[in-house]
Amino acid sequence: MDRLTTTSYAVLAQVAVRPWSSYELAQQRVRYFRYVWPRAESAIYGEVKRLSSMGLLEGIKEYTGKRSRTVYSITEAGKEALREWLGTPISPFSMDFEAMLRLFVVPLGTKDDIMGTLKQVRADTHEMLEFAGKVKQEFIDGINVTQDQVYIRALVVDFFISLLNTVEAWAERTLAEIETWDDLLPSEEKNTRGLEKIRQLSVATPDESLKHIANPPKSQMRTRS
Repeated sequence: MDRLTTTSYAVLAQVAVRPWSSYELAQQRVRYFRYVWPRAESAIYGEVKRLSSMGLLEGIKEYTGKRSRTVYSITEAGKEALREWLGTPISPFSMDFEAMLRLFVVPLGTKDDIMGTLKQVRADTHEMLEFAGKVKQEFIDGINVTQDQVYIRALVVDFFISLLNTVEAWAERTLAEIETWDDLLPSEEKNTRGLEKIRQLSVATPDESLKHIANPPKSQMRTRS
């Protein structure tokens, strides 16, 4: 059997919820794939065909008048593949967040550049929270396509709304801080303020001072899918 990737499992997981046509799966890319596994977004059509050829999905043609479409459902072999996958270690936690990469090299740009980036993060997050509010209302009104799995989806929506609220609050704080800077170069005043922010962060520190740079946790050393 061809090797299954996390993208394969992302497609299988979506079809396990209910049968979809390729077009419907593509439409779901913004509501599902983009946030949990963005690599799958551009590969949906090809992956659906590959999984079907492997016997993990079954395609049935449906007709509306003369127009046809193929609707895919998961097979028992596909469900078994998902069961086996659920028992394997997950890839290490990671984030795909371009704004943070830009923040690392702030001194090479302009204040307007980084302020524009952060304002876009804030605007995007606000827009996504509005969308999350609509998804929440879909469940309350009983019209969401996964209504029968609300006990699971509630946990997922909780995660995303919590994450979005965190990002939005971070963008506001970061904008407020950078707004006070006259320039983007290091200074004793900026570094003093930065160290104070570090001290106030809500995370436990070791009982003793460190003598060496900390190594990343072993969980980050796992092979990524």
